[in-house]
Amino acid sequence: MLAAITGLMAMTAQPAAASAVGYAKVIGFCHDFRGIEACVPLTTLGHYIKGSGRNITRQEASVQDAAGADSAGGRWCNWRIDWRYSDDKGRTYSTSKGASHYRCDWLESIGRIDKSRRTLKHYGKACADFYVGGAKRASQCHYITK
Repeated sequence: MLAAITGLMAMTAQPAAASAVGYAKVIGFCHDFRGIEACVPLTTLGHYIKGSGRNITRQEASVQDAAGADSAGGRWCNWRIDWRYSDDKGRTYSTSKGASHYRCDWLESIGRIDKSRRTLKHYGKACADFYVGGAKRASQCHYITK
């Protein structure tokens, strides 16, 4: 009986390893049509995260076209992808800025892979933010909970 209880406690004491992937629409190209601005989301921001509890062991983010091909679905200049961490009340407490790419990528792969291990200060959200020319074009977040 004691062995069974000890085994059960060992199973519940350790946070389970987990991974998640999610997608968000990237604000695409907008055109004025008879006084109405029409925006066509041509691309998505994919965000993959792997870890256990508040420990993150890997993050990846990429911008993909609507067909799912490994292209960014358009021309993106001066872009970067940041990681943003928020507590359970939505307050951002840390940001890891990605490298700025001071070029224009046309239908090429755009992404960031980060194998850094980090322990989050709080439960809450881990987000990937895609910036183009200094303006945020997309965010995709995963909730990190107990």
